[in-house]
Amino acid sequence: MADPMTMAAAGAGGQVAGSIVGAIGSIFGGQSQSQMYKYQAGVAKMNEDIAKQNAAWERQFGEVEAQQVGMAGRFKIGETKTIQSGSGLDVNRGSAVAVRESEQELTAYNEAQIRSSAARKAYGYQTEAAQFEAQANIDMLSAKNARTAGYIGAVSSILGGASSAASKYGQARQQFG
Repeated sequence: MADPMTMAAAGAGGQVAGSIVGAIGSIFGGQSQSQMYKYQAGVAKMNEDIAKQNAAWERQFGEVEAQQVGMAGRFKIGETKTIQSGSGLDVNRGSAVAVRESEQELTAYNEAQIRSSAARKAYGYQTEAAQFEAQANIDMLSAKNARTAGYIGAVSSILGGASSAASKYGQARQQFG
């Protein structure tokens, strides 16, 4: 049978080796977690860009739709004036003018409604983009912290293993020494 001090030294060595393996695992674990957060940040950034593009498209679509409504309204006003003049009415005063003014106001109102609706939708996308941007920032910070935590865990593992090995070796020395 081996002498107790040799066995204590071997046990302490195994303790140190185990702590080194644990340290390496902490480092790789931190790096892996960091990469995961960086990936999530990239996805959030991509979603932010998509939301910003959707907001721009909504504003453009709303403007085009409002212009179409405006053209249709102006056509309707012209058509009304033509019908009025064909009926023998004086198209430059009285109720004939009031009818066309009402049509113009209604057209302007419809254009404003369309623009307002597009602006609300665009605002929703802008808000979504801001949320994705915040998530990307959080994920990048988490990536940095995960890497740091891996290194701290590695140092802690080595120090803990060395301390435990020294303590066991010291106990063996007192007992068998």
